[in-house]
Amino acid sequence: MSSKLGISSRALQSGAETAFLVLGKAKELEAQGKSIIHLEIGEPDFDTPSYIKEAAIKALNKGETHYTPTPGISELRKAIAERTMQDFGVEVDWKDVSVTVGAKEAIFVSLATIVEEGDEVIYPNPGYPAYEAGIRFFGGIPKPLMLKEENEFRMTSEEVNSLVSNKTKAIIINSPENPTGSVLSKEDVKGIVEIAKSKGIYVISDEIYKYIIYDELKHYSPIQFDESRENTILIDGFSKSYAMTGWRLGYIITPKHLTQPLQKILNLITSCPSSFSQVAALEALKGGLSSVKKMVEQYAVRREALVEEISKIEDVSMVKPKGAFYGFVNIKNVTNKTNLESSKLASVLLENYGVAVLHGTAMGSNGEGYLRISYANSIENIREGIRRMGRAFRELTNRKA
Repeated sequence: MSSKLGISSRALQSGAETAFLVLGKAKELEAQGKSIIHLEIGEPDFDTPSYIKEAAIKALNKGETHYTPTPGISELRKAIAERTMQDFGVEVDWKDVSVTVGAKEAIFVSLATIVEEGDEVIYPNPGYPAYEAGIRFFGGIPKPLMLKEENEFRMTSEEVNSLVSNKTKAIIINSPENPTGSVLSKEDVKGIVEIAKSKGIYVISDEIYKYIIYDELKHYSPIQFDESRENTILIDGFSKSYAMTGWRLGYIITPKHLTQPLQKILNLITSCPSSFSQVAALEALKGGLSSVKKMVEQYAVRREALVEEISKIEDVSMVKPKGAFYGFVNIKNVTNKTNLESSKLASVLLENYGVAVLHGTAMGSNGEGYLRISYANSIENIREGIRRMGRAFRELTNRKA
């Protein structure tokens, strides 16, 4: 092959989200007739509420099939600004709201807008893999904050402060967090914002799970503590709360000085989000939170089932998740007894026991010795999947004994 026909180092170094790779393998095994229980993918198993789907159908029938402005239709952007005010008690200029093709694009374009070659960005590890991949893609230096189980996997302001340097450009936070289900306290969030303001750096806040929270806990956003609105980039979307993963709609609320350059990049990437999906998202916001609350109530019951089943397995433990729909299961005793890394154990679980889970290192190097379990599935499947996992661990550790 001619040297001119090579592949860019940027493309070669980019990583894919492992959950989708595991899903693909699980689907292959199902096609071969094997029984697979899916606890790997971070997707609500609920259908999109009917009133949202009906709004999209009406929009299609009315001819809403054309381009929209790059940052989205004004009605949706205004509704997002209004909901933000209701949630956090802060005024947001709707012109600083940009609708994106999923929250993943929002993460990507945020980093594209602010990261220069050599800039450091602090992010949680374990954490959503798009953070580290995006930082690297734009020439930044990932600075992982290693989350600790003894801190319930929270990202404390003290730990953040210890990583800040004169090269730090941004701090990424995610609460409730994927994959650990941790929730940051008011003090955590406020402290991180104070660090950002004093050092002149950004906080990128991924709030995609903000409504999926338990035990009467409250979600806090950096935007509540950033009076000038100069430091906070807020990312959210419709995928998790409204079971709209396939609709591909997220959004960003930016400081005013970032809005125009960020929207230029969005224009280059996707021109605009899907027109009829935006109409559906507008209807989702108009419909309030009743459907969201019903889903969260069911997640809470499933969480209890997961906790119960995990407690029955020798050599494993789990910090009870406070938000999102993931359990981050500590299997270090199993990895030690079997001499198998978590990635290998996850493969064995899938191929030999028919349960698809995500190995902890798919969420960062600090995830070794853990498995991520998604309880966005029926109680029956959750119980059966964890029972299969328990049987696997008993058989594997007995074999090594």
